[in-house]
Amino acid sequence: MAYVLPGTTKASRAKVNWQLGVVVVAGAAVSLFLGVYASRHPPAGQPTFGFSPGSMLAFKSWMTTLAVFFAVLQLLSALRLRDKIRWPATVPPWLTDAHRIVGTLALVSSLPVAYHCLWSLGFRFADQPLRSPRVLIHAAAGAFFYGVFVTKMLAVRITSVPRWLVPVAGGLVFTALMTVWFSSAVYFFTGQLGG
Repeated sequence: MAYVLPGTTKASRAKVNWQLGVVVVAGAAVSLFLGVYASRHPPAGQPTFGFSPGSMLAFKSWMTTLAVFFAVLQLLSALRLRDKIRWPATVPPWLTDAHRIVGTLALVSSLPVAYHCLWSLGFRFADQPLRSPRVLIHAAAGAFFYGVFVTKMLAVRITSVPRWLVPVAGGLVFTALMTVWFSSAVYFFTGQLGG
């Protein structure tokens, strides 16, 4: 028999399950929409924001790297806010706000990159996804990143969802962004992609 928290009712557990389902389905819908859009719309095939093709790759690589930098800061601040690391000795009063700001900056830094990927490139190998495993992983991680970000933001705002969902979703957001970065920017910086 499963352990039930004292004071919980069948109705309150059903409400939590329903809200948890909505939060997860909303994130999955965003990921699915981005994946379908990237694979079905005809890509423009040209750089955005007035860049040449080579400078567009550099811009995207540096913006993704900036997003990763902000995400690392957010991860460290989250670990301190949850007492998983003990430095600094006392939590500064501004750390919660800084955590939110760097998370916002990470998302904002990723948006021009995602726009170019979706609008200009799309998912070029939708008919043959194994033709380029790197592109497949990159596209899936990019779509997953925004979907799990939506799940995390909803979980932060809806207080009745299980509290474990926020750090789990945050870890998945971080992992997805790192996968995007390793499957694109790292390739560019090491000379394996464009130039």
